Amino acid sequence: MALYDLVKESKHSNQAMNEIINLFEPKLKKSLSMTHYDQREDLKQELKYRLINYIQKYNVDSIPGFWELKAQLENKELIQ
Repeated sequence: MALYDLVKESKHSNQAMNEIINLFEPKLKKSLSMTHYDQREDLKQELKYRLINYIQKYNVDSIPGFWELKAQLENKELIQ
């Protein structure tokens, strides 16, 4: 399942949320390897907590399609 679909499904399913966390697990481990060993577990929990919060707050329906994004970028260039 694609990340987009998992994020959408995670609003109603803990299993989808767990799948997202599992997708990010390699990045978390790599990032944690750069921290002091004594602080890793606390930081790991904090990062997962923040990831869950961001996913829950993220509105997948507000993502513009290609043509909307193109129009937004063109308007932004005209303003600058």
